[in-house]
Amino acid sequence: IIDSLIYWMKEYHIDGFRFDLAHIIDWETCEHIRDELRKVNPAVILIAEPWGGGYDPGGFSNRDWAAWNDKIRNGIKGWDPEHDRGFIFGEWQGENSVRSLQNFALGTLQQNGGPFAKSAHAVNYLESHDNHTLGDFIRIGLGEVDPHKPIEDMESHIRLTTKQLRLNKLAALALFCAQGPVMFHEGQEYARSKVIAPTDAPDVAAGVIDHNSYEKDDETNWLNFHHAEANRELVEYYRGLIALRKAHRALRYAGPEHFHFAKTSDPLFMAYLIDAEGESILVALNGNTQEVHDLDLPDGEWELYADAQSASAEKPSAVLTVSGCLLIKRS
Repeated sequence: IIDSLIYWMKEYHIDGFRFDLAHIIDWETCEHIRDELRKVNPAVILIAEPWGGGYDPGGFSNRDWAAWNDKIRNGIKGWDPEHDRGFIFGEWQGENSVRSLQNFALGTLQQNGGPFAKSAHAVNYLESHDNHTLGDFIRIGLGEVDPHKPIEDMESHIRLTTKQLRLNKLAALALFCAQGPVMFHEGQEYARSKVIAPTDAPDVAAGVIDHNSYEKDDETNWLNFHHAEANRELVEYYRGLIALRKAHRALRYAGPEHFHFAKTSDPLFMAYLIDAEGESILVALNGNTQEVHDLDLPDGEWELYADAQSASAEKPSAVLTVSGCLLIKRS
């Protein structure tokens, strides 16, 4: 393993590696990988899929590896779109609670019941090559698409409805405002749908949304950028969130001591202030699908950079809208 990794680093100038089913590798080897690869590049990136023969993201974090953070994935969107939904649907997945949401914002840290020793180890994500795309999860979770029936009109199917667009934006805002590296899957920015493509081989499931397409080498896994144009509003929302995160270090490098969580009457309405890196950022996320909540702003002049409609690092808005928002204090 180590010979191969070092060869890839030296000959192909690879900066880092993501290990599938990394828990199959023993801890001694994991530590040896870390030590030997740092001799080649002290800043080498090591990311584990922290399951396979067990589950221990904390074990990787304690050895200074990063790992996929499935905790935030499940807490924000859920695990099963039909029976086990999360925050963006106004529900609690598994044993998640408002405390879980707060810890996601902090980096899913061990000191608050999460697995990670450092927020930099939590690779936060909502979608990967496995399972439903976030867009399909939301389509199914809202009950607007039947996952067991073929899609008759692909053009209509891929265009987001008002509810689908709102939940995609809320999920993205929650993801980009959490401490830790952000990973989003190809096509997530336009709510890509994975629909089983017809092939020469007979397939009774052709036309049905694919929940796990790892075994397909066909159009099912292709990217259709026409779909990106159809959902341009969501693409621009992701573009704005990326620019905001790059422009404001507090969204990436704030410690738990810099967070101040507001007391709200609804556990599905979370608001917190980040005072770090010489600026104040206020984030509010409303997962309650039935209630609109007021938010009393702290003293000062605030500018709105992201809400349920748009996100931008350069053009603050003056209008607050439902679901989620990000404000930055001017003075």
